[in-house]
Amino acid sequence: MEDREGESERPGRPGAKVWALAGLAALCLATVAGCSSFKTPSEDAIATVNGAEITVRDFTVKLRNALNLAATPVVLQDAGFEALKREALDDLIEEKVMLIQAERLRLRVTDEELKKRVEEIKKDYPGENFTQVFGGEKVDYKIWSEELRKRLLLEKLIDQEVNSKIAVTDDEAQEAYQANRSKYYSEESVHVAQIVAPTREKADGVLRRLQAGEDFGRIAQEVSTGPEAAKGGDLGVFTRGVMPEAFDRVVFTLPEGKASQVVRSPYGFHVFKVIKKDKGRWIEFADVKDKIKLDLMKVKEEKEFRKWLDRLKAEAKIRIDQERLRQVKIEEPRPAETRPEDTRQAPGKG
Repeated sequence: MEDREGESERPGRPGAKVWALAGLAALCLATVAGCSSFKTPSEDAIATVNGAEITVRDFTVKLRNALNLAATPVVLQDAGFEALKREALDDLIEEKVMLIQAERLRLRVTDEELKKRVEEIKKDYPGENFTQVFGGEKVDYKIWSEELRKRLLLEKLIDQEVNSKIAVTDDEAQEAYQANRSKYYSEESVHVAQIVAPTREKADGVLRRLQAGEDFGRIAQEVSTGPEAAKGGDLGVFTRGVMPEAFDRVVFTLPEGKASQVVRSPYGFHVFKVIKKDKGRWIEFADVKDKIKLDLMKVKEEKEFRKWLDRLKAEAKIRIDQERLRQVKIEEPRPAETRPEDTRQAPGKG
């Protein structure tokens, strides 16, 4: 066993707070069906944290999920796979450190709290989609819900130990606003609607109807071939450079409420109307204060979370069975082991 006391953060690793809270979106796959299988020496502990075990089985489940999420096959090569193994184990160690701290503080997630979060997740799965995920052998609801309970416990722990002790003042937000002044400039924009006709003759007919006082939106719904016709031709709001240059020249010179002359493009013959124009302006501090404070809060939370977790790890006795870790090897699956349904995700993942 290798002892690791007072371990520091690994260079280049994604923020641990992101990992901890993202656990809600990466809940365990119950029967560990997946793209890869492993040769393992035993089901004994691969590491311990203050005497609490991390089993080989827990480790291989974590590693399998990491492999399934990997964006590149390079992780299947020796160096990449060994690095992924180390990261998966370190994630489990950090999780175990936090769970031990939650136990010390006697934090719990009640059945009512768990039920409430499950109901929130269900909203993303209309109809019977939520229950269908747990059919067959892919995802076991009991294991999934207990994993969710664990993630809620970590969320509660971080809120109590870190986030509740952080605040951002108006003065800090004002300072950030002044230091990044160029970010808070709103470019000139136009809210535009259009009618698209297939021929010049039909476009000229649209102009005549508009000049006679007919409603632009109603004509768009009736004759326009553009996909936005059902919305009265409403294209939305644009800044310069988003639309083709020929369109920009027209709409940015039109007065509000006025229709343009016919403009030809590869898509047909267009008649534009400017619904509203906004000149470029500096955004006032009062308009962005809340967003700035939220952004600063996230930065502070990440920084303080890392310090807090590093302190917990430094105080913990962490032991790793390097020989057992080395013996965990990947086996390529036989073709019959790969099924389309294996790509199905547990609720909350993504």
